[in-house]
Amino acid sequence: MSDWIDDFLADKESTLYQITIIESLLNTSSSAYMYEDLDIESLTYDEAEEIIKDLKENNNPIDPRDQFNKMF
Repeated sequence: MSDWIDDFLADKESTLYQITIIESLLNTSSSAYMYEDLDIESLTYDEAEEIIKDLKENNNPIDPRDQFNKMF
């Protein structure tokens, strides 16, 4: 069973906020190679959320403090 918000966002385009997050995570994520030829502007809202989730799970922060915190 889906919520009304899922039905509302089903065919919506990705937001500028999502595009910005994807572009920034492509620089630091180890799974960025999977999305090299991706047309970011043609993504739907749900597709963008899945990509963001994957990129965040495989993110390698640049800041040494963040790297240390990620280890523990």
